[in-house]
Amino acid sequence: MNALLIALVVAAGGEGQGEGVSKQLAQAEEAKPAEEAKPTDAKPADAKPTEAEAKPAEVTTSASTDDFDAAKDCGRWRARGLNEGPVPVGYAEADMATGRRVCPRTEIGLGGRFGAIIDTPDFYGAIGAQGVIYGSYALRDTTELFGTLEFFSFTFAQNAVPTSTQITLGDATVGATQMIYRGDQVLLGVTLRALLPTSFAVPGSRVIGAELGANASWRPVRWLEGHVYLGSDFSIGLSRAASLPRGGATLIAGVQLSVFDWAALVVDVNGHIGPLSYLAPSFGLRFKISSFGIELGGTLPLVGTDRHDFIAGLRLNWRI
Repeated sequence: MNALLIALVVAAGGEGQGEGVSKQLAQAEEAKPAEEAKPTDAKPADAKPTEAEAKPAEVTTSASTDDFDAAKDCGRWRARGLNEGPVPVGYAEADMATGRRVCPRTEIGLGGRFGAIIDTPDFYGAIGAQGVIYGSYALRDTTELFGTLEFFSFTFAQNAVPTSTQITLGDATVGATQMIYRGDQVLLGVTLRALLPTSFAVPGSRVIGAELGANASWRPVRWLEGHVYLGSDFSIGLSRAASLPRGGATLIAGVQLSVFDWAALVVDVNGHIGPLSYLAPSFGLRFKISSFGIELGGTLPLVGTDRHDFIAGLRLNWRI
């Protein structure tokens, strides 16, 4: 194009003027910066994004606790706040010989236990009630520390004509559970529990003891949890009289059915051998409201040396 302009100028104004213009155009051409190449992928402002650009980027996160199939081990709970494990209503001191859940959790709770013995042929009857405070702390995701205290114990007994009424501080226990195996469906743990000499139920005597057991939990589907506990316990009275040591073994097996995430039914079979023996079914109804749990439990011995007609319990807990 520059050559065409030079030719026009030369034709119009002569050779001398054409040479001057030619020089000016040449100088301007050398001083002109090179044009930057325009990007070939530039798009108009009103262009629509492609399907790949419109799709949001995927974010990888850990499985939600509500996603049962994706969750593992203790994450496969039915619902937060709903209690788990064997029914915590037993025939021994505090929560001795009642088993223990495998999964650690942090919670505090308040409860009560009521039992009755009605032995008309032997002219004997007794009613007992205990108020209970309890709690647990998940030290790690595999370790739980727990404790139970009967902050009051009431007993009314009648043998023929004589009667007796007693209100005193009850028994207390502390313990720990350590998970030793974590599978997708099966969990295994060990529990150690100690009975502290806090009760004044037997005048002049303090009872101490210990319990060691193994517990297992099986969670094949969201609405079903199976549990087993096998333990050995020992206790002895500290007094000026005979110590009367007592030992035994406990086996608990049961299932928890949770068709709804706010309620569950627990059915256990409890067996204990030793000076105190029994074979007893236990039942529990569990409910939850957010992180608050409610549990109603009961048990009655079918055979054995235990003389209770039934034992019932109520527990209220807050999962932290």
